[in-house]
Amino acid sequence: MKIIHTSDWHLGQNFMFKDRKKEHAEFLDWLLELIKKESVDALIIAGDIFDTISPPNYALKLYYSFLARVSSTTACDTVIIGGNHDSVSTLNAPKGILKALNVHVTGGISNDISDEIIVLTNSFGKPGAIICAVPFLRDRDIRKSIAGETCKEKSKALIDGIKNHYALAKDAALKKRAEIVDKNGTKIPILATGHLFTEGSKINADEGIRDIYVGTLGHVSLSTFPNEFDYVALGHLHQPQKIGGNNHIRYSGAPIPLSFSEAGNEKQVICISFEENNEKPGITTFIIPEFQKLRRARGSLDEVIDQLKAFRLETPQKSIWVEVSILEKKWRPDIESIINDLAQELSLDILALKNLKTSQDKRFKKTSPSETLDNYTPKAVFEKRVEKEGPLEDGMKEELMHAFNEIMNSVNQNMGKPHENP
Repeated sequence: MKIIHTSDWHLGQNFMFKDRKKEHAEFLDWLLELIKKESVDALIIAGDIFDTISPPNYALKLYYSFLARVSSTTACDTVIIGGNHDSVSTLNAPKGILKALNVHVTGGISNDISDEIIVLTNSFGKPGAIICAVPFLRDRDIRKSIAGETCKEKSKALIDGIKNHYALAKDAALKKRAEIVDKNGTKIPILATGHLFTEGSKINADEGIRDIYVGTLGHVSLSTFPNEFDYVALGHLHQPQKIGGNNHIRYSGAPIPLSFSEAGNEKQVICISFEENNEKPGITTFIIPEFQKLRRARGSLDEVIDQLKAFRLETPQKSIWVEVSILEKKWRPDIESIINDLAQELSLDILALKNLKTSQDKRFKKTSPSETLDNYTPKAVFEKRVEKEGPLEDGMKEELMHAFNEIMNSVNQNMGKPHENP
């Protein structure tokens, strides 16, 4: 049984006024060919298929076209879970039709945990794996709000709710496996999905990940995932990584870089293979081609000029998007024209131009003609505003930040705010 794990496609993303349609189309073409070449039995997409709850028409077309091509040209099942960027209703609306194409969708939780339990067949038409297709667990779905709760009490209730949900999914999967074993005597593996933060996971400082759980960022422990799970396919973080040294608990990462912090990083999908009488799955990673070059140039004006020339030598005749960060003792008024003229000569797209000399305590003062408040996240602005108040009573800053996070969390979940880059 071969299963591919991917996540965080963010179809429909607008990256500094550049759409990603071409990159996503090329990735989906590449993924389909990989599924065919490796004779993959199932594909797991662990959330954030879209970048917003109201994806543009071209993103929906890419999505449905890909699912139709997988169904018509392969014997591969597809399992899709909703992420924090996805609309539950958008994903769930066509699930009845998609099921006829061997596409199984869990946009959000339902009242029946068995709705998340999916049995997949192998190339011989026999049950080959059980997947606990756990979607992004929204705060309101798993925790009751109680007046007067402290931050710690809310956090504990949320974590307990997540852990309890996985325990229920595990019990339902074991029950389903027992029914299958009774019929054909085969013990089949159990996998689970998730779209969340886990302890020990890593992100870049400006990766653009939202605080999806108020006050509990990074607090979902590994004990949340029962030992009965043979593999846990995680989404939400853009860097591929295994968690806590566990080979079977992994983030696949996003297939294309979603911020300049990911420029030049290798992207991958994960292939999990289950063989009979083998207790541990075999795991292989496949490196995704870099469909759009993203590069960072950083240093003095002369150093940046040399780097820009090197980018073009490294990648002749291909589009390159560049973030430029200049560190000069004094910001010269002609810096932008020098960089832009060179970029035009080298056919480079400069998407951001920053002045690095600004100290942390002056970070919100305008330091170059192109700098705007859009360069910063709402959270960063609010933190700076809180700092400006001076010393606060014990616990006051924590309460203020918690209240702000709770508001932003509600806005993001209810309105589907587009992906941010802090």
